[in-house]
Amino acid sequence: MTNKIRRIREEKGLSRKELAKITEISYKRLGDYETNYYKTENITVGNLLKIAKDLDCTIENLIAEE
Repeated sequence: MTNKIRRIREEKGLSRKELAKITEISYKRLGDYETNYYKTENITVGNLLKIAKDLDCTIENLIAEE
């Protein structure tokens, strides 16, 4: 999942700093998500919703296995 956040963010042409500002999630926390410091089950639903909304995708897009 964490690599999906980064992949989708990059596909949208956003830097981590820009996504942090849009979602109001700290730059460090987003980095933690993208590097798998936080496992999927430890990311709050609220933060998943913010990320999905601002990346114009669904939570399922972020967490579905490939």
